[in-house]
Order: sequence, then structure tokens, then C-alpha cells
Amino acid sequence: MPRCSSFVLILALMGVPLEAYAAPTPQQLCESAIDLASAKFAQCRLIAESKYAKTLDAAKRTAALVKCSTTLGTAFAKATDKYGTACAATEPSSAFDAHLQQCTTDVAAAAAGAALPPYAGCTTELATCEAELAACEGPLLARLLRTGQTTSYGAGSDGDLQKGVAQAYVDNGDGTITDTRTGLMWEKKSDDGSIHDKDDVYTLGLTVPPYTLNGTAVTTFLAALNAGGGFAGHTDWRLPNLTELESIRNLQNVSPAVSAAFNSNCGAGSGGNPGCTVTTCSCTLLASYWSSSSYAGPAAELAWEVRFGDGTVDSEFKDTDSYVRAVRGGS
Repeated sequence: MPRCSSFVLILALMGVPLEAYAAPTPQQLCESAIDLASAKFAQCRLIAESKYAKTLDAAKRTAALVKCSTTLGTAFAKATDKYGTACAATEPSSAFDAHLQQCTTDVAAAAAGAALPPYAGCTTELATCEAELAACEGPLLARLLRTGQTTSYGAGSDGDLQKGVAQAYVDNGDGTITDTRTGLMWEKKSDDGSIHDKDDVYTLGLTVPPYTLNGTAVTTFLAALNAGGGFAGHTDWRLPNLTELESIRNLQNVSPAVSAAFNSNCGAGSGGNPGCTVTTCSCTLLASYWSSSSYAGPAAELAWEVRFGDGTVDSEFKDTDSYVRAVRGGS
């Protein structure tokens, strides 16, 4: 009995399904032949590099590498001629040659002490990864923030559940605070008589149609921040909208209802801490701060404010003097 028939009989007696050992398809055979030719080509080139490392005979190395390429081309042609359209490979033998040449050259150089270069696909994969990360972070940054309240007033209360993304701030050391959750950058307030002084008040705008925001908060305060090279190197400072302004409240605190990033080293009581700058203190008054959000409808002479003494929201006529805090960034 032929050996192959004996093997089939043994498999049958063992109960092994014969279909599991079906003959390979022409496509599989072509793939196998090209894989083998590629492996032999890489081996051929590395053997040539190995011999060159010992002899430093450049002429022999060049001749050997040419032979490697010729052998790959011949084997590749035989496979594609034999299996024709069954071959799934769409790249010509020259492309395989160039790719494997680079790989083997890099390996040879690394064996001599050079660093292996990054994987050729890394650039594309990194771009894909960054796009996926942005898509992932986008919804995360859009989630609602926690109020900051951590004291529980029973099951289901805010402090019990603490729903949302925790507030997180970074003092940049240049008079600004970055909210790492929203991406907004906030101006710090000082007690030094500068444009950042916590005690300065400004009007927001007109109380007659078209109710434009052109008060001193814009013409004096923002104009100063954005003049020249700008404050902290930025010239796009603006007034926050109501939602942005509310985002820096911390309802675990009162007097003021903000996190420590916005209330540190400001002194006790109305006396404050005279002379402290935006790099040495961060102040928030127990007062109302303008937002850029107008009251809807026929009452557009009003605009929304946040009172940081307790975190409440109210509205006021745009020509009223109130406090301000600038912001930049956001989507």
C-alpha cells in the first residue's frame, strides 16, 4: 500500500475527519511558494552580510546580493506562472525585493551597532491611534462635571452619588489656571492694582437694542489682556459664557463656592492680601461675575451672572458694575 494511503487509513482508524486534511488550494500553494521565496531571499541577504562582516570584501558582497535578488525574481515568477490568477499577491517581485532589502539592511546595520529604525507602519498606525484617542476623549470632555459636593445628605443625594467627571485644575505658574477636564484656561485674580485686580468692576454692554456687549469689560478689561503679546502669551481672552462660568463652582465650598485653585493666599476678610499677584495668589470674591450670556427674549438688556459667595445664578442689567474673570480656549 502506498505510504500516503497508509497515512489516510491510520487517520480514519483514529477517527480524525479527513476533510481537516484536505488538499491545499491553488491560492494557498501560491502563497506558500512566495513566502518560501521571500524567506530564502532574506536569508540569502543576511548570509551575504555575515560573510562581508568577516571579510570586508565589498565586491563579493555585491555579487552575492545580486544573486539573491535574481533567485527571488525567478522563484516569484515560477509561482505566479504556475498558479496564475489563483495567486492573491498584488505586489510585483520588485516590491517584495525592495521591502525585504530594507529590512535585512536594517538588521545588518543593527548587528554592527546601529539602532533599529521604527517599524515602517508606525507612522500610519500612530495617526490612526491619535484619531481614535481624539474620538475617545471628545465624548469624555463633553461629559458633565461634578458639582464638587462630597458631603452626603442621604442616599441619592449629590454628595452620595457624586455623578460626573471630577473637577481638576492645574496652576500654570504664569497667572493662569487650566481646567484639565474642559480644556479651558482661566485668568487668576490678584490684589495688586493690576488689570487682574479682584476688586475692579466693569459694565458688560448696552441696555437698549441691540444690547451689544461693548461695555468696559470688553473695551477696557479684555482690550488690556489681549494687547501686545497678550496675557500669558495669549491674545484670545474673552468672557466666559454662563455654562463655562458655572463650571468652576465647587458646591462643597461656600464663601467662596470655588475650588482651592481659585481661592488661595488672598487673605481673610475684605482686607484681602494687598500686593499679591496672579503668580502668588488666586482670588474670588463673594460677589457676582459677568458671563457673556444674555437673557433671552425681550429682556436682553440683562445678562447672566454667577455669584460665587454661594454659587447661585442671577441676572443683571448690562450697564451695572460687576466683576469679571477672563477665559480662553474651548471647542
